[in-house]
Amino acid sequence: MNQHFFSVFAPLTKGERGITTLCAKIPRIPKTGCRPLCQEGKDCGSRFAFVFFILLSIGALRNSVSFAQPRTFGAGADTVFSVRWGTGQNFGRDKFPANVLGLPDTTARADRPATAAETVCSLGLGGEIILGWKDAVLVNRTGADFTIFENAFLYLGGRTFAEPAKVAVSRDGVRFVEFSFDSLRLRGCAGVTPTNGDKSPFNPSVSGGDSFDLADIGMDSVRFIKITDISTIVLNNPQHPFYDPTISGFDLDAVVGISLLSTQRMTAVALEHENRSALQTSVIVIDNGIVVQSLSSLQQESVRAELYTLLGSCVARVDVVSSAFIPTDALPKGAYFLVLRRNGYAETHKIMRW
Repeated sequence: MNQHFFSVFAPLTKGERGITTLCAKIPRIPKTGCRPLCQEGKDCGSRFAFVFFILLSIGALRNSVSFAQPRTFGAGADTVFSVRWGTGQNFGRDKFPANVLGLPDTTARADRPATAAETVCSLGLGGEIILGWKDAVLVNRTGADFTIFENAFLYLGGRTFAEPAKVAVSRDGVRFVEFSFDSLRLRGCAGVTPTNGDKSPFNPSVSGGDSFDLADIGMDSVRFIKITDISTIVLNNPQHPFYDPTISGFDLDAVVGISLLSTQRMTAVALEHENRSALQTSVIVIDNGIVVQSLSSLQQESVRAELYTLLGSCVARVDVVSSAFIPTDALPKGAYFLVLRRNGYAETHKIMRW
């Protein structure tokens, strides 16, 4: 019996690849045919089917995006980074910030919105809040990545009472990228869709609230979510489809991250799109540094790895033959660029050290 080993490459994160080795014992088939394996009328087709099944399984593992990815999780925002109150309303501010953190009010329904000060807080007209997660980063996965819950509700036979807000996200809390929105139909705004508090807040298809996908703005990861009330575009226009004279500003219930990746035990996290470069390298960020591996079987030409600050200063340089380690525990927190070069090819990885 021969033991055959198969190495299966599967993504660890966007831009990282791991190696899983599978071992299957497959009988050596004599050159004279399969007759020696088919004694006493046994069907050798079953043996072939078993081997074929193993090969198919390996192919499925290789093509599975989720096979070795870090496991993401869902959670409500746990930190308010800043707030600027608007005018015209101050409901719930005596319970702030506890009433905007965590999960949405479980009693909220389309015809019975959350109204308790313990569960919602009004930003007021023109108010703004930035919130997110202390020990997690929101990453782009298939479908919606986070949902914002307000106390929008249905009345007068299906009309929606909406107090809209525009939404922007950021990696560093300084530079924000805004989701586009339609000021007439309010598509792309938060504060438009009622909350279904009896449904899972991590399932946008049933939870209600307004969901957002980082892929829509080309972001792979963010840590800060900014919500800015724009209710005056409705309140100041009696012809607006959502007009109601009692509009007084966005009332925040909760912000729920659907695809969060913990950073509690990491000093950095690298998030890249799937590596399809000609360099055949793997970049893995661990507790105190960066591991660069060459996945090529032709290792005569080493990979030059250089780590740069945002200002272009090189803080580390190493040649990678099979693998190399770049320590980062002494570096200040912030953004860095890892540049890999070999044979005229180059690629850049964004490295965030929190």
